[in-house]
Amino acid sequence: QFDRLLLLIRGGHTVYFGDIGKDAHTLIDYFERNGAPKCPPSANPAEYMLDALGSSGADIDWPQRWDESDEQAQVQQEIDRINQLKIDRQPSLSLSSQGEKQEDREFAYGHLFQLQLVMRRMFLMQWRNLSYNYTKLALQVFCGLFIGFTFFRLANDISSLQQRTFAILQSVVISILLINSCQPEYFRQRQYYSRESSTNQYSWLAFSISVIFVEWPFTIVANTAFVVCFYWTAGLNSASNRVGYFYIIYVLLGLYAISLGQFVASWTPNDIVASMINPIFTTMATLFAGAFIPYASLPLWWRRWMYHISPFRYPMEGIIANDLHDFPIRCRPKEFYIFEPPAGSTCGQYAGSWISGASGYIENMDASSGCRYCQYKVGDEYTQTLDWDFVHRWRNFLIFLGFTFFDIGIIILMNSVYKVNKR
Repeated sequence: QFDRLLLLIRGGHTVYFGDIGKDAHTLIDYFERNGAPKCPPSANPAEYMLDALGSSGADIDWPQRWDESDEQAQVQQEIDRINQLKIDRQPSLSLSSQGEKQEDREFAYGHLFQLQLVMRRMFLMQWRNLSYNYTKLALQVFCGLFIGFTFFRLANDISSLQQRTFAILQSVVISILLINSCQPEYFRQRQYYSRESSTNQYSWLAFSISVIFVEWPFTIVANTAFVVCFYWTAGLNSASNRVGYFYIIYVLLGLYAISLGQFVASWTPNDIVASMINPIFTTMATLFAGAFIPYASLPLWWRRWMYHISPFRYPMEGIIANDLHDFPIRCRPKEFYIFEPPAGSTCGQYAGSWISGASGYIENMDASSGCRYCQYKVGDEYTQTLDWDFVHRWRNFLIFLGFTFFDIGIIILMNSVYKVNKR
């Protein structure tokens, strides 16, 4: 049962909108007053209405009659009253500029209120999406334990130095997995917005900000679990400031991976195309980051520009230099380089002046034979071979943070341009 009626004819033109009245008397009276035949007492109101719009009222322009009627004027007054109530409740919406007035007509509420509702809904959907969140958490826990126990309690010899570096590089590469995991969820949310945007329920800006930041709390929790499972298991630098820096960088690394995945997804039509483009970004970014191929060994063309715009260069340099700064290196017996001094000279007399300006140390300076040379004395000497330095760690953090916000800006821009209308 219903007591109000919106009646449209071919072309979507309004014929009547208002109360039906008891036994449809209000509706019948409207048609009779505007030229329709009188309704017989025994007639069905619905059949009468259809007949009035058809053969018996074919010569009447019903949409024009409605536009000129008192009923239409009353409906318009009610609409104006409702709009005024909204403006009275949100004075900030009553603005003088034409652009803001147009925005007020486009959406029922302002951007801040839209963002609040959309963010709350997406957080609720994320919280209920247990398989997605548990998979992300389980992946980080498994990888943290796997890498941690693979490089369990690393020592301070040359071999362990290389393994320590490789373990940290693996932790960076593992974060790339988040790129693939977040894209299907992004496309699903974009499909919802594509459907809802046709009714102007909320703006592209509210959608863009919500779909980005709703991933962050769950990513921070998952990456925190990785740090707990990996860091002390692998035996990395236990100084509090070194642990704190690694944690900050690794959490930011997870947020960057999410933003990079959504960055690719924002200008691709579906997750299949995005998955084919992902390796281009990740391969180029890791290959020229300076860890696998040192800066001095890179081809000149790539060294001039690709090395500097590779986003993974900065977290790699930051956390490796952070862990190895002032870290003492002690070679195992088989890792020493053995050389013989001239007859009548000790190792210190023969190579003392050289070792004072070179990296590494000579273990037996007073020996007259079998001088044992270790190529590194502290971890900084190893990072210098990669053209990395501990003093750059906070600079690297800020640059990497800039890469993250650059991706976020592109995501928002592409959502405004792309209009997410493809399904």
